[in-house]
Amino acid sequence: MKLLQKTTLYYLIISIPLIGFATLLSYFVIKAELKNGSKEILYTNFYNAKKIIQSNDFSQSIVLSSDGYSKIKLVNTVPKKTLIKDTLIYDPIEKEQVEYTILRGFYRFNKHNYQIDIFESNIEEEELLEGLWAGFGILLLFLGIGFLVVNWIISKTLWKPFYSTIQQLSNYQIQEHKQFQLNSATTLEFEQLNTALNAMTNKLYSDFIQHKEFAENASHEMQTPLAIIKANLSVLMQAQNLTENEMNAIESIENTVKKLSSLNRTLLLLTKIENKQFTEQKSINLADLIKHQLANYSEQIDAKDITLHIDIQNSFYREMNPTLADILVSNLIHNAIRHNVIGGQLSIVSDANGFSISNTGDPLPFPSSEMFLRFRKSTSSSESIGLGLSLVKSIAETYNMNIHYAFTDQVHMFKLTF
Repeated sequence: MKLLQKTTLYYLIISIPLIGFATLLSYFVIKAELKNGSKEILYTNFYNAKKIIQSNDFSQSIVLSSDGYSKIKLVNTVPKKTLIKDTLIYDPIEKEQVEYTILRGFYRFNKHNYQIDIFESNIEEEELLEGLWAGFGILLLFLGIGFLVVNWIISKTLWKPFYSTIQQLSNYQIQEHKQFQLNSATTLEFEQLNTALNAMTNKLYSDFIQHKEFAENASHEMQTPLAIIKANLSVLMQAQNLTENEMNAIESIENTVKKLSSLNRTLLLLTKIENKQFTEQKSINLADLIKHQLANYSEQIDAKDITLHIDIQNSFYREMNPTLADILVSNLIHNAIRHNVIGGQLSIVSDANGFSISNTGDPLPFPSSEMFLRFRKSTSSSESIGLGLSLVKSIAETYNMNIHYAFTDQVHMFKLTF
Protein backbone atom coordinates (compact mmCIF):
# COMPACT_ATOMS: atom_id res chain seq x y z
CA MET A 1 0.00 0.00 0.00
CA LYS A 2 1.31 3.45 -0.94
CA LEU A 3 2.22 5.97 1.74
CA LEU A 4 -0.52 8.43 0.75
CA GLN A 5 -3.15 5.68 0.79
CA LYS A 6 -1.92 4.41 4.14
CA THR A 7 -1.92 7.91 5.65
CA THR A 8 -5.45 8.58 4.38
CA LEU A 9 -6.63 5.20 5.70
CA TYR A 10 -5.24 5.95 9.16
CA TYR A 11 -6.92 9.36 9.13
CA LEU A 12 -10.22 7.73 8.22
CA ILE A 13 -9.86 5.03 10.90
CA ILE A 14 -9.28 7.73 13.51
CA SER A 15 -11.68 10.41 12.24
CA ILE A 16 -14.78 8.28 11.45
CA PRO A 17 -15.34 7.15 15.09
CA LEU A 18 -14.60 10.69 16.31
CA ILE A 19 -17.04 12.23 13.83
CA GLY A 20 -19.65 9.57 14.72
CA PHE A 21 -19.25 10.32 18.44
CA ALA A 22 -19.42 14.07 17.79
CA THR A 23 -22.56 13.56 15.68
CA LEU A 24 -24.35 11.58 18.40
CA LEU A 25 -23.27 14.06 21.06
CA SER A 26 -24.52 16.97 18.95
CA TYR A 27 -27.83 15.17 18.36
CA PHE A 28 -28.48 14.63 22.06
CA VAL A 29 -27.37 18.16 22.96
CA ILE A 30 -29.70 19.69 20.36
CA LYS A 31 -32.54 17.41 21.44
CA ALA A 32 -32.03 18.39 25.09
CA GLU A 33 -32.03 22.08 24.15
CA LEU A 34 -35.24 21.68 22.18
CA LYS A 35 -36.78 19.81 25.12
CA ASN A 36 -35.82 22.62 27.50
CA GLY A 37 -37.26 25.17 25.08
CA SER A 38 -40.49 23.18 24.94
CA LYS A 39 -40.70 23.14 28.74
CA GLU A 40 -40.15 26.86 28.88
CA ILE A 41 -43.09 27.35 26.50
CA LEU A 42 -45.25 25.07 28.68
CA TYR A 43 -44.42 27.02 31.84
CA THR A 44 -45.01 30.33 30.03
CA ASN A 45 -48.46 29.14 28.90
CA PHE A 46 -49.13 27.85 32.43
CA TYR A 47 -48.27 31.30 33.81
CA ASN A 48 -50.54 32.95 31.24
CA ALA A 49 -53.35 30.58 32.24
CA LYS A 50 -52.97 31.77 35.84
CA LYS A 51 -53.31 35.36 34.63
CA ILE A 52 -56.54 34.42 32.83
CA ILE A 53 -57.90 32.92 36.07
CA GLN A 54 -56.93 36.05 38.00
CA SER A 55 -58.60 38.40 35.53
CA ASN A 56 -61.82 36.40 35.11
CA ASP A 57 -64.06 34.92 37.76
CA PHE A 58 -65.71 31.91 36.13
CA SER A 59 -67.19 28.68 37.24
CA GLN A 60 -66.82 26.58 34.13
CA SER A 61 -64.05 25.11 32.01
CA ILE A 62 -62.19 27.31 29.54
CA VAL A 63 -60.47 25.98 26.39
CA LEU A 64 -57.10 27.61 25.81
CA SER A 65 -56.08 26.17 22.40
CA SER A 66 -57.67 25.61 19.01
CA ASP A 67 -57.15 21.85 19.21
CA GLY A 68 -59.13 21.73 22.45
CA TYR A 69 -56.46 19.97 24.46
CA SER A 70 -55.18 22.86 26.56
CA LYS A 71 -57.86 23.95 29.07
CA ILE A 72 -58.72 25.24 32.52
CA LYS A 73 -61.32 23.47 34.61
CA LEU A 74 -62.67 23.60 38.15
CA VAL A 75 -61.75 20.73 40.50
CA ASN A 76 -62.47 19.90 44.10
CA THR A 77 -58.94 19.35 45.36
CA VAL A 78 -55.54 20.79 44.53
CA PRO A 79 -52.57 18.34 44.53
CA LYS A 80 -49.26 19.88 45.48
CA LYS A 81 -47.26 18.36 42.60
CA THR A 82 -47.09 19.65 39.02
CA LEU A 83 -46.87 16.88 36.43
CA ILE A 84 -45.01 16.93 33.12
CA LYS A 85 -45.18 13.88 30.87
CA ASP A 86 -45.17 12.79 27.21
CA THR A 87 -48.11 11.08 25.55
CA LEU A 88 -49.31 10.06 22.10
CA ILE A 89 -52.49 11.55 20.64
CA TYR A 90 -53.94 10.75 17.23
CA ASP A 91 -53.83 13.78 14.94
CA PRO A 92 -56.50 13.64 12.21
CA ILE A 93 -54.62 16.21 10.14
CA GLU A 94 -51.30 14.36 10.19
CA LYS A 95 -53.21 11.04 10.23
CA GLU A 96 -50.80 9.52 12.71
CA GLN A 97 -50.02 9.36 16.40
CA VAL A 98 -48.30 12.60 17.41
CA GLU A 99 -46.21 13.00 20.53
CA TYR A 100 -47.38 15.69 22.95
CA THR A 101 -45.84 16.99 26.15
CA ILE A 102 -48.39 17.68 28.89
CA LEU A 103 -47.98 20.04 31.81
CA ARG A 104 -50.71 19.52 34.40
CA GLY A 105 -50.74 21.97 37.29
CA PHE A 106 -53.20 23.24 39.85
CA TYR A 107 -54.01 26.73 41.04
CA ARG A 108 -56.29 28.03 43.88
CA PHE A 109 -57.85 31.45 43.47
CA ASN A 110 -60.77 33.07 45.26
CA LYS A 111 -61.56 29.83 47.06
CA HIS A 112 -61.81 27.94 43.75
CA ASN A 113 -59.54 25.11 42.68
CA TYR A 114 -58.44 25.07 39.07
CA GLN A 115 -56.70 22.34 37.06
CA ILE A 116 -54.61 23.74 34.22
CA ASP A 117 -53.70 21.36 31.39
CA ILE A 118 -51.23 22.70 28.84
CA PHE A 119 -50.55 20.52 25.74
CA GLU A 120 -47.59 21.19 23.45
CA SER A 121 -47.16 19.23 20.23
CA ASN A 122 -43.66 17.83 19.64
CA ILE A 123 -44.16 17.43 15.91
CA GLU A 124 -42.29 20.63 15.14
CA GLU A 125 -39.48 19.55 17.41
CA GLU A 126 -39.24 16.17 15.64
CA GLU A 127 -39.36 17.77 12.20
CA LEU A 128 -36.69 20.22 13.30
CA LEU A 129 -34.54 17.35 14.58
CA GLU A 130 -35.02 15.43 11.33
CA GLY A 131 -34.08 18.51 9.34
CA LEU A 132 -31.06 19.16 11.50
CA TRP A 133 -30.05 15.49 11.28
CA ALA A 134 -30.36 15.48 7.47
CA GLY A 135 -28.47 18.76 7.19
CA PHE A 136 -25.84 17.53 9.59
CA GLY A 137 -25.46 14.30 7.58
CA ILE A 138 -25.02 16.23 4.31
CA LEU A 139 -22.54 18.54 6.01
CA LEU A 140 -20.56 15.58 7.34
CA LEU A 141 -20.57 13.96 3.90
CA PHE A 142 -19.18 17.08 2.26
CA LEU A 143 -16.70 17.54 5.11
CA GLY A 144 -15.55 13.93 4.71
CA ILE A 145 -15.12 14.24 0.94
CA GLY A 146 -13.45 17.62 1.33
CA PHE A 147 -11.16 16.21 4.02
CA LEU A 148 -10.08 13.33 1.80
CA VAL A 149 -9.45 15.56 -1.21
CA VAL A 150 -7.64 18.27 0.76
CA ASN A 151 -5.62 15.69 2.70
CA TRP A 152 -4.63 13.94 -0.55
CA ILE A 153 -3.59 17.21 -2.21
CA ILE A 154 -1.69 18.47 0.84
CA SER A 155 -0.01 15.10 1.45
CA LYS A 156 0.95 14.77 -2.21
CA THR A 157 2.45 18.26 -2.11
CA LEU A 158 4.26 17.72 1.18
CA TRP A 159 5.63 14.30 0.16
CA LYS A 160 6.62 15.36 -3.35
CA PRO A 161 10.33 15.80 -2.42
CA PHE A 162 10.32 12.30 -0.90
CA TYR A 163 8.95 10.72 -4.08
CA SER A 164 11.43 12.75 -6.12
CA THR A 165 14.24 11.30 -3.99
CA ILE A 166 12.86 7.76 -4.50
CA GLN A 167 12.74 8.31 -8.27
CA GLN A 168 16.29 9.64 -8.39
CA LEU A 169 17.58 6.73 -6.32
CA SER A 170 15.74 4.24 -8.55
CA ASN A 171 17.47 5.68 -11.62
CA TYR A 172 20.87 5.93 -9.90
CA GLN A 173 23.77 4.32 -11.75
CA ILE A 174 27.06 4.33 -9.91
CA GLN A 175 28.95 4.72 -13.20
CA GLU A 176 27.06 7.99 -13.78
CA HIS A 177 27.61 9.28 -10.25
CA LYS A 178 28.91 12.66 -11.40
CA GLN A 179 25.45 13.52 -12.77
CA PHE A 180 23.75 12.44 -9.52
CA GLN A 181 22.79 15.02 -6.91
CA LEU A 182 19.59 14.91 -4.86
CA ASN A 183 17.56 18.10 -4.96
CA SER A 184 17.29 20.29 -1.88
CA ALA A 185 13.95 20.31 -0.04
CA THR A 186 12.17 23.00 2.00
CA THR A 187 11.07 20.43 4.60
CA LEU A 188 13.79 19.96 7.23
CA GLU A 189 13.41 16.16 7.51
CA PHE A 190 13.54 15.64 3.74
CA GLU A 191 16.54 17.95 3.47
CA GLN A 192 18.31 15.91 6.16
CA LEU A 193 17.41 12.69 4.30
CA ASN A 194 18.78 14.02 0.99
CA THR A 195 21.95 15.25 2.68
CA ALA A 196 22.52 11.83 4.25
CA LEU A 197 21.82 10.06 0.95
CA ASN A 198 24.17 12.37 -0.94
CA ALA A 199 26.89 11.61 1.58
CA MET A 200 26.18 7.88 1.33
CA THR A 201 26.25 7.78 -2.48
CA ASN A 202 29.46 9.81 -2.52
CA LYS A 203 31.02 7.27 -0.16
CA LEU A 204 29.73 4.39 -2.29
CA TYR A 205 31.18 5.95 -5.42
CA SER A 206 34.51 6.53 -3.71
CA ASP A 207 34.63 2.89 -2.56
CA PHE A 208 33.56 1.76 -6.02
CA ILE A 209 36.40 3.67 -7.70
CA GLN A 210 38.93 2.34 -5.19
CA HIS A 211 37.69 -1.22 -5.67
CA LYS A 212 37.74 -0.84 -9.43
CA GLU A 213 41.27 0.55 -9.46
CA PHE A 214 42.47 -2.09 -7.00
CA ALA A 215 41.01 -4.95 -9.06
CA GLU A 216 42.49 -3.62 -12.29
CA ASN A 217 45.89 -2.84 -10.78
CA ALA A 218 46.11 -6.11 -8.88
CA SER A 219 45.18 -8.08 -11.99
CA HIS A 220 47.72 -6.30 -14.15
CA GLU A 221 50.43 -6.58 -11.51
CA MET A 222 49.80 -10.32 -11.20
CA GLN A 223 50.07 -10.91 -14.94
CA THR A 224 53.75 -9.94 -15.06
CA PRO A 225 55.06 -12.36 -12.39
CA LEU A 226 52.82 -15.10 -13.77
CA ALA A 227 54.29 -14.56 -17.25
CA ILE A 228 57.81 -14.67 -15.79
CA ILE A 229 57.04 -17.91 -13.94
CA LYS A 230 55.62 -19.48 -17.10
CA ALA A 231 58.66 -18.42 -19.12
CA ASN A 232 61.07 -19.82 -16.53
CA LEU A 233 59.11 -23.06 -16.36
CA SER A 234 59.38 -23.39 -20.11
CA VAL A 235 63.17 -22.91 -19.82
CA LEU A 236 63.38 -25.50 -17.07
CA MET A 237 61.44 -28.00 -19.11
CA GLN A 238 64.06 -27.67 -21.87
CA ALA A 239 66.84 -28.46 -19.46
CA GLN A 240 68.64 -31.76 -19.82
CA ASN A 241 69.19 -34.49 -17.25
CA LEU A 242 65.78 -33.86 -15.59
CA THR A 243 64.37 -36.84 -13.79
CA GLU A 244 60.81 -37.98 -14.36
CA ASN A 245 59.76 -36.71 -10.93
CA GLU A 246 61.26 -33.32 -11.67
CA MET A 247 59.45 -33.17 -15.02
CA ASN A 248 56.16 -34.07 -13.34
CA ALA A 249 56.70 -31.41 -10.67
CA ILE A 250 57.44 -28.74 -13.28
CA GLU A 251 54.38 -29.78 -15.30
CA SER A 252 52.21 -29.59 -12.17
CA ILE A 253 53.54 -26.12 -11.42
CA GLU A 254 52.89 -25.02 -14.99
CA ASN A 255 49.27 -26.27 -14.83
CA THR A 256 48.77 -24.44 -11.56
CA VAL A 257 50.17 -21.24 -13.03
CA LYS A 258 47.91 -21.58 -16.06
CA LYS A 259 44.91 -22.02 -13.77
CA LEU A 260 45.96 -19.04 -11.67
CA SER A 261 46.43 -16.94 -14.80
CA SER A 262 43.00 -17.99 -16.08
CA LEU A 263 41.47 -17.16 -12.71
CA ASN A 264 43.10 -13.74 -12.73
CA ARG A 265 41.86 -12.94 -16.24
CA THR A 266 38.34 -14.14 -15.44
CA LEU A 267 38.07 -12.09 -12.25
CA LEU A 268 39.30 -9.03 -14.13
CA LEU A 269 36.72 -9.73 -16.83
CA LEU A 270 33.93 -10.02 -14.23
CA THR A 271 35.00 -6.72 -12.69
CA LYS A 272 34.94 -5.00 -16.09
CA ILE A 273 31.49 -6.42 -16.85
CA GLU A 274 30.08 -5.27 -13.52
CA ASN A 275 31.65 -1.85 -14.03
CA LYS A 276 30.04 -1.69 -17.51
CA GLN A 277 33.37 -1.07 -19.22
CA PHE A 278 32.34 -2.93 -22.39
CA THR A 279 30.62 0.01 -24.05
CA GLU A 280 30.99 -1.05 -27.70
CA GLN A 281 27.86 -2.73 -29.06
CA LYS A 282 26.74 -4.06 -32.39
CA SER A 283 24.02 -6.31 -33.75
CA ILE A 284 25.18 -9.90 -33.20
CA ASN A 285 23.69 -12.83 -35.10
CA LEU A 286 23.58 -15.36 -32.26
CA ALA A 287 22.66 -18.20 -34.65
CA ASP A 288 25.94 -17.77 -36.52
CA LEU A 289 27.83 -17.36 -33.26
CA ILE A 290 26.43 -20.64 -31.86
CA LYS A 291 27.36 -22.52 -35.05
CA HIS A 292 30.84 -21.00 -34.98
CA GLN A 293 31.42 -22.04 -31.36
CA LEU A 294 30.15 -25.57 -32.06
CA ALA A 295 32.75 -25.82 -34.82
CA ASN A 296 35.45 -24.67 -32.35
CA TYR A 297 34.47 -27.43 -29.91
CA SER A 298 34.04 -30.16 -32.53
CA GLU A 299 37.10 -32.10 -31.31
CA GLN A 300 35.86 -32.21 -27.69
CA ILE A 301 32.39 -33.24 -28.93
CA ASP A 302 33.86 -36.09 -30.99
CA ALA A 303 36.16 -37.13 -28.18
CA LYS A 304 33.19 -37.75 -25.84
CA ASP A 305 31.08 -39.24 -28.67
CA ILE A 306 28.33 -36.66 -28.01
CA THR A 307 25.27 -36.64 -30.28
CA LEU A 308 24.17 -33.17 -31.37
CA HIS A 309 20.55 -32.08 -31.83
CA ILE A 310 20.46 -28.62 -33.38
CA ASP A 311 17.29 -26.61 -34.07
CA ILE A 312 18.44 -23.04 -34.59
CA GLN A 313 16.73 -20.30 -36.55
CA ASN A 314 18.68 -19.06 -39.56
CA SER A 315 19.27 -15.79 -37.76
CA PHE A 316 18.30 -14.03 -34.56
CA TYR A 317 20.01 -10.86 -33.49
CA ARG A 318 20.83 -9.11 -30.25
CA GLU A 319 22.56 -5.79 -29.55
CA MET A 320 25.66 -6.83 -27.57
CA ASN A 321 29.34 -6.32 -27.17
CA PRO A 322 30.99 -8.84 -29.55
CA THR A 323 33.48 -10.05 -26.91
CA LEU A 324 30.80 -10.61 -24.28
CA ALA A 325 28.49 -12.33 -26.77
CA ASP A 326 31.30 -14.70 -27.70
CA ILE A 327 32.06 -15.44 -24.01
CA LEU A 328 28.37 -16.00 -23.24
CA VAL A 329 27.81 -18.60 -25.97
CA SER A 330 31.25 -20.21 -25.58
CA ASN A 331 30.84 -20.75 -21.81
CA LEU A 332 27.39 -22.30 -22.19
CA ILE A 333 28.54 -24.74 -24.88
CA HIS A 334 31.80 -25.52 -23.05
CA ASN A 335 29.85 -26.20 -19.84
CA ALA A 336 27.44 -28.54 -21.70
CA ILE A 337 30.38 -30.51 -23.14
CA ARG A 338 32.52 -30.65 -19.98
CA HIS A 339 29.69 -31.94 -17.76
CA ASN A 340 28.27 -34.31 -20.37
CA VAL A 341 28.67 -38.08 -20.19
CA ILE A 342 30.48 -40.29 -22.69
CA GLY A 343 28.04 -41.03 -25.50
CA GLY A 344 25.67 -38.38 -24.22
CA GLN A 345 23.54 -35.81 -26.01
CA LEU A 346 23.75 -32.06 -26.51
CA SER A 347 20.73 -30.13 -27.75
CA ILE A 348 20.52 -26.48 -28.81
CA VAL A 349 17.13 -24.97 -29.66
CA SER A 350 16.37 -21.34 -30.50
CA ASP A 351 13.27 -19.25 -31.08
CA ALA A 352 12.37 -15.56 -31.27
CA ASN A 353 12.58 -15.22 -27.46
CA GLY A 354 16.01 -16.82 -26.91
CA PHE A 355 17.68 -20.20 -26.96
CA SER A 356 18.31 -23.21 -24.71
CA ILE A 357 21.26 -25.57 -24.34
CA SER A 358 20.63 -29.03 -22.84
CA ASN A 359 23.01 -31.87 -22.05
CA THR A 360 22.85 -35.25 -20.40
CA GLY A 361 24.76 -35.55 -17.15
CA ASP A 362 24.86 -36.56 -13.52
CA PRO A 363 22.77 -34.73 -10.89
CA LEU A 364 24.27 -31.69 -9.19
CA PRO A 365 26.23 -32.26 -5.96
CA PHE A 366 24.82 -28.95 -4.63
CA PRO A 367 21.45 -27.12 -4.68
CA SER A 368 20.41 -25.77 -8.08
CA SER A 369 19.91 -22.33 -6.50
CA GLU A 370 23.72 -22.12 -6.15
CA MET A 371 24.35 -22.86 -9.83
CA PHE A 372 25.47 -19.33 -10.75
CA LEU A 373 27.47 -18.57 -7.60
CA ARG A 374 31.15 -17.85 -8.01
CA PHE A 375 33.56 -20.75 -7.39
CA ARG A 376 30.64 -23.19 -7.12
CA LYS A 377 31.60 -26.24 -9.18
CA SER A 378 31.30 -29.99 -9.34
CA THR A 379 33.94 -31.81 -7.28
CA SER A 380 34.79 -33.86 -10.38
CA SER A 381 35.79 -30.77 -12.38
CA SER A 382 39.23 -30.18 -10.92
CA GLU A 383 40.40 -28.15 -13.90
CA SER A 384 37.43 -25.77 -13.67
CA ILE A 385 37.82 -22.52 -11.72
CA GLY A 386 34.05 -22.26 -11.11
CA LEU A 387 33.51 -18.87 -12.75
CA GLY A 388 32.15 -19.79 -16.19
CA LEU A 389 28.46 -19.68 -15.29
CA SER A 390 29.00 -16.62 -13.09
CA LEU A 391 30.27 -14.90 -16.23
CA VAL A 392 27.18 -16.08 -18.13
CA LYS A 393 24.89 -14.72 -15.40
CA SER A 394 26.70 -11.39 -15.26
CA ILE A 395 26.62 -10.91 -19.04
CA ALA A 396 22.93 -11.89 -19.21
CA GLU A 397 22.02 -9.34 -16.53
CA THR A 398 24.05 -6.66 -18.34
CA TYR A 399 21.82 -7.06 -21.41
CA ASN A 400 18.52 -7.61 -19.55
CA MET A 401 18.37 -11.33 -20.33
CA ASN A 402 17.07 -14.05 -18.01
CA ILE A 403 19.04 -17.26 -17.53
CA HIS A 404 17.16 -20.25 -16.06
CA TYR A 405 18.41 -23.69 -15.06
CA ALA A 406 16.46 -26.95 -14.76
CA PHE A 407 17.35 -30.63 -14.31
CA THR A 408 14.85 -33.23 -15.51
CA ASP A 409 15.32 -36.89 -16.43
CA GLN A 410 19.11 -36.72 -16.23
CA VAL A 411 19.17 -33.68 -18.53
CA HIS A 412 20.60 -30.28 -17.55
CA MET A 413 19.03 -27.35 -19.38
CA PHE A 414 20.05 -23.70 -19.47
CA LYS A 415 17.47 -21.41 -21.07
CA LEU A 416 18.35 -17.85 -22.03
CA THR A 417 15.38 -15.57 -22.73
CA PHE A 418 15.49 -12.01 -24.04
